[in-house]
Amino acid sequence: MARLPIASERRDDDDVISTLAGNGQAGFADGFCAAVRFNQLMGVVVDAQGAIFVANNVNHCVRLVAPGDGAVTTLVGVGGEKGFADRQRATARFNEPCGLALDVDGNLIVADVVNNCIRQVTTAEGRVTTVAGHAGHRGFADGKGAATRFNSPHGVAVHSNNNILVVDTDNHRIQMIAGANARMTTVSGSSNAGSIDGTSARFNAPMSLTLDEGG
Repeated sequence: MARLPIASERRDDDDVISTLAGNGQAGFADGFCAAVRFNQLMGVVVDAQGAIFVANNVNHCVRLVAPGDGAVTTLVGVGGEKGFADRQRATARFNEPCGLALDVDGNLIVADVVNNCIRQVTTAEGRVTTVAGHAGHRGFADGKGAATRFNSPHGVAVHSNNNILVVDTDNHRIQMIAGANARMTTVSGSSNAGSIDGTSARFNAPMSLTLDEGG
């Protein structure tokens, strides 16, 4: 893949640290290199073509850094406008999106923190749907679809079988959304925070996760 344009670069011995987009000033602006503005970046994932997807948390949207010219555009949502809407591109709404992952079909999975939902975005059309959770309703409940409840989900990962793993931060749990009917179950953890290994594991506000090669 061709090297993307960069906003700035610093060399330290054999290491090169470069800024792809933005200049350290908070704000919202699409464009190229240093002209771009973000506000609190919380998640990033790269697809097989080199497109970079960024969860722009305080701007309440998901941004796209294009392979090739490095142009930054807003994939879904509108900068600075929070809310909830399962729609397409600029008509969709999020409330502090955070963790990102790509499923095996190339769809973007988004942990929508304040809406307490897990959302799916088709990257080609920018169409948003809700996989699990009910916007405006926090709590804890396994189950299916809108009957499930989260409490500030922050991180997501997708297994090779397309099951979605969720870090449900304030419920101190790792959840799994599985199958065609998107049924959610608890993988590990309890509503009681702690630090315990084993089958009765406890977590204390976990924030992110990833999967190793063995799943």
